[in-house]
Amino acid sequence: MIVYLLYILLLDDDEDFLKLVQKYFQSKGAHVNAYSEPLLALQDFMKNGTNSNSNNNHNHYYDLIISDIRMPEMNGIELASIIRKMNKDIPIILMTASSSSSIREDIDSSILKFLNIEDVIAKPIKLKELLEKVNTIKQKMVVKQHNN
Repeated sequence: MIVYLLYILLLDDDEDFLKLVQKYFQSKGAHVNAYSEPLLALQDFMKNGTNSNSNNNHNHYYDLIISDIRMPEMNGIELASIIRKMNKDIPIILMTASSSSSIREDIDSSILKFLNIEDVIAKPIKLKELLEKVNTIKQKMVVKQHNN
């Protein structure tokens, strides 16, 4: 499985984890812009959100966002909410250090549904499992593009 030519915006305040995930996905052929500060990532998304090579102004540069939930300045839910105002379709995966049994308790499922969050993953994350989730999302994107 590869994520060749997928453009990912990656956010986590743990810089060691951030570098590990970035290098892993880059080794699989993805383009990854990684940020430990949500406001900088949001600036990048706002600046580079549209693909200038496209005639369609709603076709965004990033294919996927992977973000930690708990970060300084702004949490992952707040970030997703702002991004949804600019792009209602981009897949978003949230990561949390909460145990998998308490994820749904910590995050209101109606908020996840409203923000169209693709998945919530508990840390520690197994990179191979994250890769499988990303590949599933990529396959859905290919099918959606093919049907349009």
